[in-house]
Amino acid sequence: MKITLLIFIFTFLGHLLTGQNEKDFNVAWDNAMKVSSHDGDTKVQLGGRIQYDVMWIDQDDSLDSHFDANNGAEFRRARIYTSGKIYKNTEFKLQLDFAGGAVAVKDAYIMLTEIPVAGNLMAGNFKEPFGLSMLTSSNFITDMERPLVNTFDNDRNLGFMLFNQHLKRRLSWFAGYFYPSGNTGKYLGNKYNLVFRLTGLPVYTVDDGYKVLHLGASFANQYHDNTEVLYRIRPEAHLAPAYLTLNIDKVAEINDFNTEFLLIFGSLSFESEYTVSMVKPSFTSALNNSSYKFYAYYGTLSWFLTGEHKNYVASKTVFDRVKPKKNLGQAGGFGAVELSLRYSHINLDDEDLHGGIMSDITGGINWYLNPAVKVALNYVYSDVKNLGKANIFQMRFQVAF
Repeated sequence: MKITLLIFIFTFLGHLLTGQNEKDFNVAWDNAMKVSSHDGDTKVQLGGRIQYDVMWIDQDDSLDSHFDANNGAEFRRARIYTSGKIYKNTEFKLQLDFAGGAVAVKDAYIMLTEIPVAGNLMAGNFKEPFGLSMLTSSNFITDMERPLVNTFDNDRNLGFMLFNQHLKRRLSWFAGYFYPSGNTGKYLGNKYNLVFRLTGLPVYTVDDGYKVLHLGASFANQYHDNTEVLYRIRPEAHLAPAYLTLNIDKVAEINDFNTEFLLIFGSLSFESEYTVSMVKPSFTSALNNSSYKFYAYYGTLSWFLTGEHKNYVASKTVFDRVKPKKNLGQAGGFGAVELSLRYSHINLDDEDLHGGIMSDITGGINWYLNPAVKVALNYVYSDVKNLGKANIFQMRFQVAF
């Protein structure tokens, strides 16, 4: 019933917008349906995504004795959204996910722009400003799943954030206060997250060749109010078992430090992140130490065989849509083909805490038929220290508009 009602609302809104008098609005398609007033002060966009995944997994005998693994398929994401700008200085976004047969609110926020000194204020449910891979949309990440370093990112929560850009968008900062609501749209309690991110663009050339050097750093202070923290970590395949599990009974706070590096040189790119997580148990915890250190990192190399490049957007400080030189079927075009290779590592062992150590090597081929459609093939070799190894093949069929 909820799904039917929500689909009706979005359909009604689409008919309402497209039915406006042409004298008042412009209606256009630019990888999404966009409606705008002639003065540009009001804009509305409608879109969505479908990501259908299939996976085949082969575990060695050692992993088989610990975990049940099965081949499978799923709708990884099935979303619709509307976003826009109202009367020049107010923006909004509402995004709903229907994957898994349940409705989940992803983005639901209001943003006030052009505030003196502060720049912009965002309030609602949205991503915390921490890490390049987390902040990049799943539509535009290089491999099918984010790297193991994503374990320490908090994704979306209720909260508010101030952010601004300076020096012609060469310097950007973000500061937010969040409640750990976990996409439920409600939180009651004493826990909170304070999150800060700073990025710089020493090199940003898009006219004479495509060259980008992005550097970033993030810090998150998570106050857990002496509650349990649970880590369950899969290899970089969403349908695979969680090979690492760590339960910490009582945690006072966690401090996470993240660094970002991105270099794009024409068709070649390299991105990397390193995150250190400092966990402080409460005084009533049964653990022996006053603090524990975990860490994770990755490096991803990407190359476009067909001559395109990664699309970095300075206003967003993340990757965006890849646009093939020639779409499939366009004057003999084949679309864009990208090869990628990633090494990813996470360590949840320290002193008397033994969450495990895992390393993944992921090789990928991405075929962008056009700016809205992508087919991805990944091979993941996962090595779980002292437990075993797995070989995983997975594919994704994606439309994102």
